[in-house]
Amino acid sequence: MSSGVDQKARILEAAARIVGQAGAAHLTMDAVAAESGLSKGGVLYHFPSKRSLLEGMLQKVLDDVSARTGVYRESSEDEPAAVLRARIRADSEQSPAERAMSLALLAAAAEDPELLAPARQFVGDVFAEIRSAPGDAEFALVLLLATEGLRFLDMLDLLPLSAAERQRLHGRLLSLAGEVES
Repeated sequence: MSSGVDQKARILEAAARIVGQAGAAHLTMDAVAAESGLSKGGVLYHFPSKRSLLEGMLQKVLDDVSARTGVYRESSEDEPAAVLRARIRADSEQSPAERAMSLALLAAAAEDPELLAPARQFVGDVFAEIRSAPGDAEFALVLLLATEGLRFLDMLDLLPLSAAERQRLHGRLLSLAGEVES
């Protein structure tokens, strides 16, 4: 039998698949149970309500972004604007599951804006970190906002750019990030 952590991950992956394939409106506890191969009681044990499932999805997205950013930050700490560069790299690699979870959260937040409180804190911390880094803070924020805009439009499937064009734009943002500390 798998551990509770494995089951939670399985449930979150199932929820992401449902949203990715059928849309946020189809995210129900019954659908998650069926998709995960667990009983509804098994799902409810880990996530006693749809809200707690959505909170779990949000935490997973924030944890994944933080982990990716940390890896990039460690590998580029000697570069100019390492914090900004790590964020640009991390945002350019949104997984399909992360995208689906973000869409579900966006839909749910329309009815319950307080659901996004942890994301507000996370984004506030990111902005504070970018502002406090050496260099031109306003320019760094413009680059961060451009990165987030690309990610958001891509998440909503509204970005009319090919993968190659997106990759070039992310490369350009990384290049411009080097000018933040100039």
